Amino acid sequence: MFHPRSSIIAFLLLTTIAAAKDAPPAPSVPKHFRDIRTVCLINTNADLDVFDKLRGRVQEWGHWKIVEQPEQADLLLVLSQDREPDFSATQPRQLFELYAPPRWPAAGDLDTLTLAAVDRAADRQLLRVSCARHHFPPASDWLVSRLRKKVARREKSGK
Repeated sequence: MFHPRSSIIAFLLLTTIAAAKDAPPAPSVPKHFRDIRTVCLINTNADLDVFDKLRGRVQEWGHWKIVEQPEQADLLLVLSQDREPDFSATQPRQLFELYAPPRWPAAGDLDTLTLAAVDRAADRQLLRVSCARHHFPPASDWLVSRLRKKVARREKSGK
């Protein structure tokens, strides 16, 4: 005699197997940094001029193919800019003053640019580099240079 529970379990198993056959293949996840082939650059809030120069430097490097859609990329390079007031640059206190207000920097004095490399499939940050917005050499050159060094180290170590 066939048990009703057995038929339910068999039905669920067959349904699961059929659904698995129709499911799209899971995106391939690079096992190592050296397996990354495509990259998408994303600008969260940085100056467009800096972003365009950064894109040009990554393209000049030629290590990865740049794609326009994040869904097509193995790696996301996310550029962001932070602006912070500088309280360390206060005016010296005069002899008879009790309070010296902090000097607020002019726009852009303390801008920091950060480039984060994010594994798109795992949604995990792999590395990040930062520099001052007005860094010399230009920030985009410096960020890509540091990125190249860190990527080379990771690829060499097999991570």
